[in-house]
Amino acid sequence: MIKKLVFQILIILPCFSYSQSNYLVGTAQASLEPDQSLISLNMTGYGYPRDGRFTLQWINRETVPEVTALGALNGNLYMVSKGELLVQHRSGKNSNWERAGEAQNIRSITGFRNKLYAVNDHGDLLLSGVSGVVKWEITGSVDPSVIAITTAGNKFFAVNKEGTLWSADFPANRINWVKIELPSDSIKNVVSLTSNNGKLYVLTGKSAIYQCEPGKKGSKWLKIACRNGETFTEDMRHIAILDGRIFGVSRENFLFMGEHRTEGNLSARSMAIKSEDKTVVIVNVDICGLTDVFSGLVKQQIYLNDHLPPSAVFINCTHTHFAPTSQNCLTWQEHSQRPDSQFLYSTVKNGIIRSVENALKNMGPAELSFGRGATDIGYNRSLNDHPELYDNAVDVIKVEYTGKNSESYLFLTACHPVFSTAGKLLYTLSANFPGVARKLIEDRTRTSTSLFLQGTTGDIDPKDNGEYITGEKLANEVIAVLSKPMTKIAGPITTCLDTINIPVSPWTRDEITAYRAANIDKIGDVYAEKNVKWCDLMFKYYREGTMPASMPVYIHTINIGNWKLVGFSRETTTGYGLGVKKLWPEKLISVAGYTNDVSSYLPTHMHLEAGVYEGKDSYFWDGMPNAFPKNADETILNKIKSLER
Repeated sequence: MIKKLVFQILIILPCFSYSQSNYLVGTAQASLEPDQSLISLNMTGYGYPRDGRFTLQWINRETVPEVTALGALNGNLYMVSKGELLVQHRSGKNSNWERAGEAQNIRSITGFRNKLYAVNDHGDLLLSGVSGVVKWEITGSVDPSVIAITTAGNKFFAVNKEGTLWSADFPANRINWVKIELPSDSIKNVVSLTSNNGKLYVLTGKSAIYQCEPGKKGSKWLKIACRNGETFTEDMRHIAILDGRIFGVSRENFLFMGEHRTEGNLSARSMAIKSEDKTVVIVNVDICGLTDVFSGLVKQQIYLNDHLPPSAVFINCTHTHFAPTSQNCLTWQEHSQRPDSQFLYSTVKNGIIRSVENALKNMGPAELSFGRGATDIGYNRSLNDHPELYDNAVDVIKVEYTGKNSESYLFLTACHPVFSTAGKLLYTLSANFPGVARKLIEDRTRTSTSLFLQGTTGDIDPKDNGEYITGEKLANEVIAVLSKPMTKIAGPITTCLDTINIPVSPWTRDEITAYRAANIDKIGDVYAEKNVKWCDLMFKYYREGTMPASMPVYIHTINIGNWKLVGFSRETTTGYGLGVKKLWPEKLISVAGYTNDVSSYLPTHMHLEAGVYEGKDSYFWDGMPNAFPKNADETILNKIKSLER
């Protein structure tokens, strides 16, 4: 509950206003590419395919002898083949496999504290040093059904084919195995076990990899990789993790090293703009969405580091559908429900903070100017009878550094980054068309950093088939705007965060019960399974007394001189962007969605009346208690007008 209050507490801090005569501007970026020690991550943005979209691919194939077991220790890979133990020194120049000793009847090996441990067909737990020829001695026993062992922390772990897991403390004079109780729907047909950073990984006979954290409350096996026929085609039989990298051996006796399949362009980018002793920072993050709680924690840390108030830090998500899961999607398939905590808090959070810190350090005197162009990269996917409900504006901010032959750019338009839904790109980490546009702009203008802000694109899809086509179209328009006369930005800076609470009427228990019954028997139907999960989530809210009575919409406003930047939380639809611009037609206004919080769609009355996805089915996916009321857009726009930020 305390965490839930972080963002709300931060946003009620007062608005800030300060005058300026000269701007100082700095930009910076930090990579959000996942570390290889994360092994494999689920990608977000779609509820399909049902089996998930994971980042792991296998590379560097080499032929190996017939393998019975695979393990790792001290920078070396070990394998059991035809009764012999072989070793490969991965850190050396010679990658040949060398004989290390006998390994008769051994079914599993693992390394720990300069010793090798193994399990043989008789259920004996064996150990050996690794200096000289390996010589095994019995140090204990395991359950006869155990097929694999590993170590993590100060514990041994053992698993059988059915997924039953045991642990034992280490060191101990006598090894006592204790069964670890995991949920009844745990994995089956286990063929291999390994570990890394306190996490356990099992490989099943269907080449799926599952992960769990045995010391964590409520831990269960969660799928993190599987064969998809595109980027993961191998029939794997053994896995081991060495120095944070996963290795695998296929049924055909090929050795592979795993890595994240990626275009390498996920990043957090910041533009800091300062006047006197006050600063605002605009942040662009290549993530599908973030929660208010997470954004609040990030802003809290930035406040502690740099004394910037929360209203001075504008965090916008590009909404790429090809980034690792970054939110709790509790009605999705299980592998999509929760983000990897290390990725979210180490990679994403630290990446944002690092980009902000470096942007602040890089600030120098600069002039700002605004320009607007138009593009045809998108269309309104839901309100087909209203093609005018597509904001085709391309807003561009140019930063010209005083006394330097260098510039930086910020550009904004509205279009869903959803390429491609087929082939290998479906399983490839990518910033999607915003990443393509940024790189083309930077290459063609010789600037080091550009930022893309996502507009009110909740109901806007791309017209063309491919991120490179759309990215190039957008880049061409940005460069065209830069080549024309632009309006100088000058004047004071103000920032403010406002909350507009929209009342919601939850479904009754009887309605939820009937809806669950209508969907419960449709196993394999992604939509029906989502509906059942939604019903269970609503029952949980009723049980705990936590059913929301309202749905907050956060409005973040930054005025930099005569330029106004308005950011909506949630997946904001086009009507809001057009509506805000109509409130102040004489002003330079850019409107973004996906700002600070992306907890659900934000539809207009037109979506709600038409019963289209944004107004109806989407709230099941987002775990909302009901759809927004039909007057939500009128309420929100009237409130924005009355606030006059």
